[in-house]
Amino acid sequence: MVNKKKDPLDGFFQNSADFFQNFKGTLLTAEQIKTFDFSGLTVAIVGANQMTVCHLEQICNTAKAVEVFQIIPHFVLPHTERGIHKLLSHPLMVKNRRLFNSRIKSLLAIRHLESQVTDNWLKSQLMPNSASENKVFFKSDSYYAALQRKNCRLVTWPLVKISDHALQSMDGVEHSADIIITTY
Repeated sequence: MVNKKKDPLDGFFQNSADFFQNFKGTLLTAEQIKTFDFSGLTVAIVGANQMTVCHLEQICNTAKAVEVFQIIPHFVLPHTERGIHKLLSHPLMVKNRRLFNSRIKSLLAIRHLESQVTDNWLKSQLMPNSASENKVFFKSDSYYAALQRKNCRLVTWPLVKISDHALQSMDGVEHSADIIITTY
């Protein structure tokens, strides 16, 4: 029997198919975002991956309301940052490429966050832990702008229950949704 190391995020969003079984609305995977019409619908995005981060603005453009459920903030780099590759290919960086790559990307992602988000409370909720060992980097020029739109809201409370047409967070609030986009 193999002793599998438990992921510290397991259970936060109850990332199993059974957790979402009571939901009567549409359940989409992140890969289905590009082909779905969100016009006038209430959308809940559970977790984050490159697809949800990259397409959040497109979802917000047509959806009535969008709620992004996030426990751990991720590093988001600007998608059009051309200088990153040039800097990392410098001869002094090549020797310790992985170490410098992670540090520089972290700093660039934090600078990107600070330049894009004006609200200090939202900025603190989106600030990733730069001391984390397993850093995940996403690329998007519009993610932070989309999170600041009137029809988009960031929810940082863990989910505890999903009913017919709502997601209940640990703070006791029920968030109604027509569609849930999962990243698990």
